[in-house]
Formats: sequence, C-alpha cells, structure tokens
Amino acid sequence: METFSTGGTAKDPREDIPSRAIEPPGPVIPGYVPVRELGRGASATVWLATEQRSGCSFAVKCLGPEAAAAGSGEPRSSVLREVRLLSRLDHEHLVKVHGVVELAESFDGGFGVVMDYAPGGSLGQLVSSRGRLGVGETVTILTPLARALAYLHRQGMTHSDVSPGNVLFTAQGKPLLSDMGMSRIVGDSSAVPDSGTPGFVDPAPVDGDSAELEPQRDVYGLAALGWYCLTGSAPDTAVRRPPLTLLVPAVPIALAVAIEAGLHPDGKQRPSAADFGAAVYRSAAPEAVDLSVSVHATVVPELMTRRRASGPRSRRARIAASARRRPASVVLALGLVAGAGTAAAAWLGGAAWWPGGGGQGQTASASAAGTAPDEVPAEAEVPAGARGQIRSPNPEEAIRGLSAIRDKALSSGRFELLEHVNVQGSAAAASDGKLKDALLGAGLVLAGFSTTLTSVGVEGSSGPDKATLAVTVETSAYEERDAYGKVVGVRPRGEPQALRVVILRGADTWRITEILPKRS
Repeated sequence: METFSTGGTAKDPREDIPSRAIEPPGPVIPGYVPVRELGRGASATVWLATEQRSGCSFAVKCLGPEAAAAGSGEPRSSVLREVRLLSRLDHEHLVKVHGVVELAESFDGGFGVVMDYAPGGSLGQLVSSRGRLGVGETVTILTPLARALAYLHRQGMTHSDVSPGNVLFTAQGKPLLSDMGMSRIVGDSSAVPDSGTPGFVDPAPVDGDSAELEPQRDVYGLAALGWYCLTGSAPDTAVRRPPLTLLVPAVPIALAVAIEAGLHPDGKQRPSAADFGAAVYRSAAPEAVDLSVSVHATVVPELMTRRRASGPRSRRARIAASARRRPASVVLALGLVAGAGTAAAAWLGGAAWWPGGGGQGQTASASAAGTAPDEVPAEAEVPAGARGQIRSPNPEEAIRGLSAIRDKALSSGRFELLEHVNVQGSAAAASDGKLKDALLGAGLVLAGFSTTLTSVGVEGSSGPDKATLAVTVETSAYEERDAYGKVVGVRPRGEPQALRVVILRGADTWRITEILPKRS
C-alpha cells in the first residue's frame, strides 16, 4: 500500500542532496512542466506539474517503466484501478482524477495519473509538524470526510484506507480524500488486498470471500483519524485504549462519544458515515485548520487559513497591504467567511447564506438575542422598496427586504447597513460581524453580490412578533474587488440552499436572529 502527499513539506527534501549530478532525473510528462517532487513510494512518485496549455497546477502520480511493465502486477493494476474509480466519481471532498498520460525519456514506458493538486499538504504532515490539532479543527476535518465516505458508500464503494497520508488540503484548508487504489466495489471481493495503514485499519478480519461492502471499516478509519488529530497518535485496540477525555481533557463529551462509537470493536454497532459526521458536527463549533507550519515554503503565500498576526492595524494599513499583493479569496462562493476560525463552515453543509449559520455553538435563542430594534433605515440608504418590506406585517415580505439590504451592505462595503438586518447580539449578527471584519481586513467588497429567494414560506405557526420561514436561496456570481477597484477574484453562482430563517419584529421592523439548515 502506498500513500502520497501532494502538498510538499516545509523544506524541499532535494535541498539535502549535495550534488545535483546525483539527483535522480525527473519525469518527462508530455504537455506538462514538472516543478518539484511532492511524494515518493515504492513504485511511484508524485510531482507538482504545470500544464503548458492552461498554466494550471496538477499533481501527477508517475509510475515508472519497471512498475508499468509489471503487467498484471499490483503497482500497475492499483494505479489503473484508481484512475477508473476516481474518473467516475464527483464529490467536492474527493481528489479528482483528470486523466492518464504516457511518460517519456527516462520514464518511457511508464504513465502518469493527472490529479487535482492539493497545496495544503497531508494530514500526516500537519500532525507531524504540530503534534496535535484543536477540537474545532478536528470537526472541520472529520465532517466533510464523513460526507465523502457517505457518498462513496451510496455509490456501492468503500475507500478501504482512510488514513492521514490520504487526507489532503487545499490552500483554503478544505480537506480532500485521496488515493482510491484500495477501493472496493460491491460484488468485487477480490479487488482489495488485506492491508492498509497500520493504526487506521479495522482490527476485525476482512471477509475476503464476501461480495458485500463493509462500510463500517471506513467509519473505523475515520474515527481513528479523529483520535489521531486530537492526540497525535493512532488509537490502540479497544482493550488497551484509555478514554479520550483522559488523554485530552478539553475534548467535548459529545465528540469523544462519537469517536468511541466509530471505534467500536463490533462493526455492526458503529454509526454510518453520515451519522458519524452529523454527530461530530453537532459536538463543537468548527474552526479553520492552520496549515502554515507544515506546507512547502512556496505554498505559504497561497494559504487562506494562516493565523492572523497579533496586534491591530489601521484600516489604511490593511488596505495598503492588500494592494501590495494579490489577496487570497476572503469569501467563498456561498458567502461564508474564509478567515481563521470560520472557514470550516464553508464545507460542513450548514446554512450557507449567512456565514456560520447552523453551526453548533453559534446559534442564539430568540430570548437570548432580545427583541428587534425599531430603527428604520433612511430611504436613500437601502434598495427601493426594502424599507417598506422590513416594516410589513407579512414576514415573507420582510425577509425579502432584509435580504436586499444585506446584499447592498456586502456589495458596496457599507457594512453599517447590517445593523438594520440582524438582531443585536444574535447568531446572525455575530456571523455577519466576522464576515465584515474579514472583508475590511483584506480591503475587499463583493461587487455584484446578490441573493435570490426562489421560495419563501412560513414554517409552523407564526405570531405577530416572531416567524420561522422556510427559504430557498441562490447567490449570484460576483467579483472580489480591492480598495482600488481591481478585481482580485471571481466567484461563480452558488447552488440553491434550503434554510430556516427565524426573524423577530420590534414595534415597527423585522430583524433576523437565526439562520438554520432545513430540517431533514
């Protein structure tokens, strides 16, 4: 079994070689320019390469002529199997395979598998560099991986090697599951060798004669990843494993219970991947993963999840800094903050209209938030009709007006308008406050940003002062522009999001207090 990291390390390993004359030659990849080696296994290497036609970066897994000549041997069949499997899969948390190329010159007779490049490196590199991760970071990693596994299981497949070397990160800190060469398809009992990464393999024996999938084995690997993130080491067997809360007292009980359930010795007693992910997501608030200490030095400027430097800076200084360099995207396509501590929500499947909506520990009850203020924005400040809509006794009209005012705030940089959108002290206000801080910190506005409410309906009983609305929202395409009007990023149209929005009414106007995911 081989795993490869596509993010590099903080130091290029070739720097330790005293003479370039003895350095093994890189592969000749037709149509691509090799940049540097990312990882090496027994029969293949992974190279960062730039496609000549597009200028885009890819990771190319290169199988040399010796391994490729093995015919039906394991290396060639494993790689070709990976290509066949991944080419038919489409999930945002699976590394995408784009094709196969025949290698040339010293690698003549070999072939390369062209894959997405994940510059953030692997989970193994990250934990090796930092020792252990925080609770919020662990939630950020486990939840989307659980969704990816649930997707595989619905496709009649299992991964079979969920391990730190097979979890990669984008520059945004988004986790990806890679290396499908070990995967098994239902009805194909001979396809998976009885092996994997030690410490992350279900200790129960594999039923090699059965054609049935065993998705619970993937759940064990994912739970083992959670243990590894929090402790820095793989879990021991059940009889020798101490309670997680004893090793890491800061771990919430709910998270410890979810991980222990995933590690249950009896696979039939483990939750499904989807249920495991939901339990992890409910256990603690997600936080952005800090990748800055583990990636190759050339990748650091790309990272969106570096910790913010301590000490305040003036707004002028922040704008000047953003003008000197091309800033990384601050807001993802769904309108969620991508700064430290909030980027996780972008791929955890919560409410995506307002940043952080739906995340545990980030919602506030209506009673805690108080009542909506009565101040009405000046007519010239807000889009036509919005002023009247937020005063309407009809909550369905009110939410359309609130949405229009929020769009105006984000697209123009007039963030003071958000005070007319959210209840002071509510979860919605806190989330929009983080978004405002991130945009101000980078000196950006979201030019052309807007939301379309494709459907709005009152959910349950609605009173004169409080209503819960079932809303389907789509975000427009938009540009991220700096203080000088320069376009530094373009975001595509968002997918429809089904949400529940709780609004409160003061003496004269409505305000938003909570944004929640739609009930299953």
